[in-house]
Amino acid sequence: MDLSYGICKTKLPIILVEIEDKYLCFILDTGSTCSLIDSSVVEYFKDIVEPVGDYCISGIEGTKHKVDMITLPFNFEGQIYKPKLCVKPLLDAFKGIEDESGIQVHGLLGTDFLLENQWIVDFRTLTLIH
Repeated sequence: MDLSYGICKTKLPIILVEIEDKYLCFILDTGSTCSLIDSSVVEYFKDIVEPVGDYCISGIEGTKHKVDMITLPFNFEGQIYKPKLCVKPLLDAFKGIEDESGIQVHGLLGTDFLLENQWIVDFRTLTLIH
């Protein structure tokens, strides 16, 4: 999968996933130990979201936050994935990306997801191997 468009527009490896005929943008974030999704997206898809408890995440500033954890199945290039995602209001954090590139980011897939699914982000060739 070619990542060059997202990297060119945002300087970030971004993928499009499909949920119920809607497309969402996720950043592939090798610096995050957990995957995150914006709380408004979770509300929109509440009929298919499954709660799986809560999780304690540490922000970059070192503070800990307790957040809900859910699963939300998505389709990516013909395969269904069901990642565990921490729910957090993210749209403000991603606003700068949208303002600069026109791309609205809805969440990020961290190393938990990348390791579990053995995805490789190859920055040499700007491709995703999955």
